[in-house]
Order: sequence, then C-alpha cells, then structure tokens
Amino acid sequence: MKKWCVIVVVMLAGAGAASAQSQYQTAFEMGVGYTRPGAGGFDMATLLLQGDPFYLESGIGFGINDGLNGDTVFSWLIRAAARPVAAGNTLVHVGGEFSLHTNSTYKNGDAKTLSTVGFLIGASHPLSDHLNFEAHVFPFVLEFGGNETVTNFLKAQVGAHILF
Repeated sequence: MKKWCVIVVVMLAGAGAASAQSQYQTAFEMGVGYTRPGAGGFDMATLLLQGDPFYLESGIGFGINDGLNGDTVFSWLIRAAARPVAAGNTLVHVGGEFSLHTNSTYKNGDAKTLSTVGFLIGASHPLSDHLNFEAHVFPFVLEFGGNETVTNFLKAQVGAHILF
C-alpha cells in the first residue's frame, strides 16, 4: 500500500510540474542562461525567475584582462519588470536594470566601478517548453562612476535561458 501511495504522489507531483511548464497556462518558471547588460559588452551568466505578471533576472560575469589596465572585471546585474501585455506566447515587459562592473571606468586617473541604471522595454518568447528567448530595448541607460555621467540612448540586448 505504501508503494502505491508513493507512486500516486510522484505522478501527481510530475503532472503538476509538467502543467507549470506548459506555455498555455499561467506559469512560474526559473532558468539559467546568458545575457548582457544595457551598457558595455559584459558577458553574464544569469538566473531568471518569471511569471505572467513579472520578470526578474540577476546575473554575474567575470572578464579576465577585460578591465582597464588589463584588470579582471567582476560584473553583477539585476533586472525587474512588470508584464502588462501578452500577445499569444510572447510576454511584453516594462521595467528597469541596475548593474555594477569593477575596473571599468576612470575617475581621477584610477580604475573605478562603473554603475549603470536603465529603463527597459522587452519581450520574451518560449521557443519550446524549456528554452526562452528574450530581447530588450533600452531607451536610455545612465552610466555613473567615471569623471562624467554618461547617457546612452537606444541600446538593445538579447539573451536566452534554459527553463526548469
């Protein structure tokens, strides 16, 4: 009897997990993948948490000899957005991004951390139940940390995640 109870529980748990992955139902999904921030060319491995009403992504990256004076760059990124529009399986999101990149800018002759803040409009689309593609457009991204604050206009970024 115990064996049958365990089998039923495992089957129900498996069915619940499978239905959560369906692209035709409200879902909460998480995944790992690749992205770049709105400013700079920093490659990053990210963790994605998403549902129909929200999008949350955080990641880190290392660039060996990519910084100023050949230093190693450590990068960290967080993105958050609301998803007000759905067009079929494509979910549109509107939100913001914050990132830090060590040894990426000069201030008074010394290598400093570059901080960026940006507004984003994006969309994500599941290519399959386990592969998600995303694209973001940044109307503006502000860069802080150097001798001057820099404003970048109309940047774009793409990323991909394997969903669990």
